[in-house]
Amino acid sequence: MALYQIHFNANPVLWPTDPKERLAVTEAAFQGGEGLLTTGAMQEIAWVSSSEGYARVEADSAAGALAICAMFFPMFTQEVQELVPWDVAKNTILGAVRQAADQ
Repeated sequence: MALYQIHFNANPVLWPTDPKERLAVTEAAFQGGEGLLTTGAMQEIAWVSSSEGYARVEADSAAGALAICAMFFPMFTQEVQELVPWDVAKNTILGAVRQAADQ
């Protein structure tokens, strides 16, 4: 399975301005995140502010990672990036640079 990093941002236009409604939406989003962590569908969630953060997901494909993101859209927008493990990336990059140097 591939590892994907998801950068997410709250979509401020859609969030309620009423504090009680905002609390309900926040609690629902956090409950969804907690459920994904508990089932192992998501490996990690980290926040960099009260409206932005990162999550890590193992999935068979980018489509699998997007399916997880869809649960939180449109309240959050997401950017999905596949992470390539060190050994794979190192060997691939060195091989390409070596091939270019040999030409």
